[in-house]
Amino acid sequence: MRVDALASVSLSAGVVGAAFAASMIDMFATGGRRYADGRMVTSRLGADLQDLAFPDGERAKSAGAPTAELLAAHRASNAPSVTVTTGMAPTSHAVRAVAPLVGKLLSIEPLRRFALSRLAKAKMKESPAPRRHSWGHAVVDWADGTRREGWLRADDGMAYTASVAASVAARLARGEGRPGAYTPGALFGAGLAEQAGGQFLLHDTTGPTPGGPAMD
Repeated sequence: MRVDALASVSLSAGVVGAAFAASMIDMFATGGRRYADGRMVTSRLGADLQDLAFPDGERAKSAGAPTAELLAAHRASNAPSVTVTTGMAPTSHAVRAVAPLVGKLLSIEPLRRFALSRLAKAKMKESPAPRRHSWGHAVVDWADGTRREGWLRADDGMAYTASVAASVAARLARGEGRPGAYTPGALFGAGLAEQAGGQFLLHDTTGPTPGGPAMD
């Protein structure tokens, strides 16, 4: 299974801030992750580079990075091999080449603190969203050759994230949850994505006709 997350987000003028700066620094220090033979293993930051053509005709690149979507995809599919790419990961050849060295340097705590303090104070310019839509993409391949591909289309990525969080909070307040730890989709199903304003675009299955192995 492969999942690609490519948010399109408009930015307001201001400083980067400590939380976002820490996320960016930790991405380099941690490196990539994927599932292989049912186990989470390390991978190179920026691996699995994708150049995706979206259903609306626009394009964008994504690559591997440590992201929560990896765990969510593995739990949802139970697939033994799972890779996840994101538009937040470095996709240029130069940055991907030096990423391992940068990661080692940023794992040194004094250097990490210095980089965090500088990056958190950096100023961002106001900029519009780079694309009309945010996209989630998933491709599933079965051992018998069956292949399924689908897309999730949403508007501004930050607004959609807030809408998902609000929908989850409202349903929990109505007593619709249950004890335990879940991702939002695992708790409330795929309909939650549509309730929050997303739209699924599912392609036809290719390969052997359904009736072979199925995936929960």
